[in-house]
Amino acid sequence: MAEATLVRLGARAQINVRARGPAVERVAKRLSIPALPGANRFVATPLGECYWLGPDEWLVVAPPDSRAAVLDALDEVVGPDDGAAVDVSSSRVPFELGGPKARDVLAGCCALDLHPRVFGPGQCAQTLLAKAPVLLSQVDDAPTYRLFVRPSLVSYVVSWLRDGIEGAVGVGSAGN
Repeated sequence: MAEATLVRLGARAQINVRARGPAVERVAKRLSIPALPGANRFVATPLGECYWLGPDEWLVVAPPDSRAAVLDALDEVVGPDDGAAVDVSSSRVPFELGGPKARDVLAGCCALDLHPRVFGPGQCAQTLLAKAPVLLSQVDDAPTYRLFVRPSLVSYVVSWLRDGIEGAVGVGSAGN
């Protein structure tokens, strides 16, 4: 097994949700979770994953064929006065970086403290990766990380990660 791999994931539905007041509870209920994730956390829901982006902002990531249904469901519960649900599916390209050396690869281009005591499964952060803004989350203890990158910065970020993989493992094992 490669010590670090980078895989571009298929398209995902991505719905940005801004909610305040009673809409926060309604959105959580629609996602079938007790509460929306708090600061720098993400949770799995029956509709997809829900990432905390800010005090009143979340990103719901779901299978691409459910985009319209998820958008309609969230838009309905947010309501016209308590926020908004917006399709931002084209705004980020998802990748997965995994393997025993994945943390080392990220350490070479990301200022976040990714030590397991500080950043572990279920956590996420909007951060810079080689000066490029990304949404980074840790999926499991392997460790496996999910990265959401702006389309215009994909080549740049992939290049940095490939270089990091080569440096961390001594061989080019990145795939795109």
